[in-house]
Amino acid sequence: MIGLFKKVVVIFCTLLLWSCDDSISKSGSIVDFVPEGVSVIFKISDTPNPLAGFNSFKTDLKNNNLLSAFQKTTPYASLLKKATILQHLTPSSSSLLCINTLRDSITAFTFISKATPNIFLTDSIANKTIETLTFNNKTVKRITLDSQIAFTAIKDSVFIASSSQQLLLDILDGKTEKNKNFEKIYSIKNTSDFTTILKGNTIAMSDSTSVNFAAWTGLDVTVLPDGLFATGVALARDTIPQLLSVFEGQIPQQNDIANIIPTSALGALSFTFNDAESFQNKLKTFRKETNKKLTSGIFGSINEIGEIKLSTGNAIVIKSIDPSLTQEALARFVSEKDAFREVTISSFNAPELFIETFSPFIRNTHPVLVFQLDTFFIFTETGDLAQQIITAYKNNDCLNKTSYFETHQAQLSNASSLLLFKMQGIVPTTVSGFFNANTTRRSNEIFNKKHPLAVLQYSYDRDFAHVNFISKEVLEKKQSSGSISEEFSLKLPNTLLGDPQFFSNYKTEEKDIVIQDITNTLYLITSNGKIVWKVKLDGPILGKLNEIDMFRNGKKQIAFTTRNSFYVIDRTGKTVAPFPIKFKDPITQPLSVFDYDNNRKYRFIITQGKEIYMYNTEGKTVKGFNFKKAKSVIVLPPQHIRIGNNDYITIAEENGKLNLLSRVGKSRIEVSKNFKFSKNPIEKEGESFVVITEDKKKETISGNGKVTSKVLSVSGNYSFSVKGNTKVTLDDNLLRINGKLVELPFGVYKQPELFFANKTSYISITETQESKVYVYDTAGSLLSGFPVFGTSSAAIAAFTKKEGLHIVVRGDDKEVLLYKMY
Repeated sequence: MIGLFKKVVVIFCTLLLWSCDDSISKSGSIVDFVPEGVSVIFKISDTPNPLAGFNSFKTDLKNNNLLSAFQKTTPYASLLKKATILQHLTPSSSSLLCINTLRDSITAFTFISKATPNIFLTDSIANKTIETLTFNNKTVKRITLDSQIAFTAIKDSVFIASSSQQLLLDILDGKTEKNKNFEKIYSIKNTSDFTTILKGNTIAMSDSTSVNFAAWTGLDVTVLPDGLFATGVALARDTIPQLLSVFEGQIPQQNDIANIIPTSALGALSFTFNDAESFQNKLKTFRKETNKKLTSGIFGSINEIGEIKLSTGNAIVIKSIDPSLTQEALARFVSEKDAFREVTISSFNAPELFIETFSPFIRNTHPVLVFQLDTFFIFTETGDLAQQIITAYKNNDCLNKTSYFETHQAQLSNASSLLLFKMQGIVPTTVSGFFNANTTRRSNEIFNKKHPLAVLQYSYDRDFAHVNFISKEVLEKKQSSGSISEEFSLKLPNTLLGDPQFFSNYKTEEKDIVIQDITNTLYLITSNGKIVWKVKLDGPILGKLNEIDMFRNGKKQIAFTTRNSFYVIDRTGKTVAPFPIKFKDPITQPLSVFDYDNNRKYRFIITQGKEIYMYNTEGKTVKGFNFKKAKSVIVLPPQHIRIGNNDYITIAEENGKLNLLSRVGKSRIEVSKNFKFSKNPIEKEGESFVVITEDKKKETISGNGKVTSKVLSVSGNYSFSVKGNTKVTLDDNLLRINGKLVELPFGVYKQPELFFANKTSYISITETQESKVYVYDTAGSLLSGFPVFGTSSAAIAAFTKKEGLHIVVRGDDKEVLLYKMY
């Protein structure tokens, strides 16, 4: 039975995340003896076999990590010492365990059950002392067990045991709870063996603000091996104004605030209404205000309002059922100020509006900025906070995307009047203040490790509210695997040019980032967002940067061309002699780098109109390469393709001729057919070459020069890419990965990019209108956490096996973003 007591007081602690104390009533024989001023009552085991129920509770306690941890904290540890007598009680009918907080915050318990001959057998108890005391014709027994004292009495066939002598004498004097609301909530039929009745006169709207909320709350509690679940009702029918009553006449609405709460938030609340004017009038009555001025014109198109608490400040969220009406109503309060990740952030000149209208739900948030995300309008106190919320939303890093929210949501109603979230294991003041200073830290650790979310829900219905509470344990592996986080966001002074790429760092064995801006400055940025160097170039880089190991010692360089120069730059930002090489005539295609035998004896191809030049690592032209000039302008960068044991250099001309050359520049395969080359590069498929033409034909060229043509029934936005064993095509929003169809949301997409990292292939693709980056595996499955925000093609690389994968992409015009995939 001591196990039962341990469990119920711990559940009381957890439920006190939001509720506090006050008074009770009567409704039957044992309930007539509930002590006056009780804080919480546990109604235990109304089954034919109460002892079986007690044993079940002990098992629950043993298997429940949250309860087992809480029972070690004070004041519960000290209270348990007073409860030794409970180990020796054997009730044969339903029982009540009552908790009172006496003077000086001393906690006392009272146990009440029907008196039976075997309810308290003392013959087999060692180290006991039993004394009979008389006070004004009242007989009380003082029981001392293992140096702990309890007091018992029997009245009207009811057995009463208490840790407080005065409390027991008051009960015998008739100082018991007498309240109609308590009588009603006590009489509600139980759906479990264990019911908690709270005198919930206050609820914590924040860690510093509690308000008079409801008279009584009754909860049927289910103790799960991995958490707690409770369901019941709350009453607000006292003469004292109570906040729950403001929802009278309102139909609970669907709560969507989780869609906008960053997973890093500390907590949030959401309240809903379907009649803004009536709701505001009831709030004014609750606040005892006579001012009749309403702001229903502003909030008439709103059905949900919430407040999000983050470590950097608070934000207010309103959900509109007609965003255009809401924008119109807010127009006189806002003026455009800034933009972040394609979201307009405006100044908001009515910071007291929400407090004046919706206090006490909102009391301490004074927003000065506002922005819109879909149907949500978010008001923040700082620009940093606005950026934090926008980033989380764009990166799918909000509460509704987590597996643990889905687990909790399954036990809740979709619609409610009031919804409260506690996140990150933060214990509110209502609870932490109940612990002493030495155990507050420990209670936080209990929640942080295993319980990232606790949810309390009220749904008003006539003259009461349905209540749900849930907090479940989440395994750490499930929390961290298959997710993505933003490692850094770096704003550079000028608009970026081209796509960011990774560059190997031989010292850290990780990857740095290289990117150019419109002033033709090339930056090297570390994986923690630090700018190492910047180099001024003579023009925009053509195509992509090529990572090479020119000295074959593991120290990498980047090679590339601008319109007039051929550069090789090392990791320190210095050009490698004899580079850069300057050209009088313009370079017309990106640099091509060939490593025929994977031995780092590179060949560099410079294209100038019809002419090509091959250079070695010493910056000298390669003798013996005999192809000097095409008959027409070269329209694609020359490529090196190996099929079998043969090397081929592909050169595509404007006149439609495809040259397939050997290493020395001689024709290896004569292709008689001319093609209308598109921007798609020449690809290798099996033992053949593939050309995707401008008129949407797939031309397949065999080793003997035979051409097979196939008309493609595709759109204008078609691409074809092959890397290793992975083939990817894109036709508008239809992405095919090794033949498996992935139907993307409608949009405008950049060409897919293929990457090989940690022995696995990945496909990234960017949608330009919504600025979303998707990453898929070769099975066509979207990686968890995607899409994320990005405006350019993305690059993927493995830093180390322990560090996982990273993805770099351009954010806003001047922003470099690095994400980490777990």
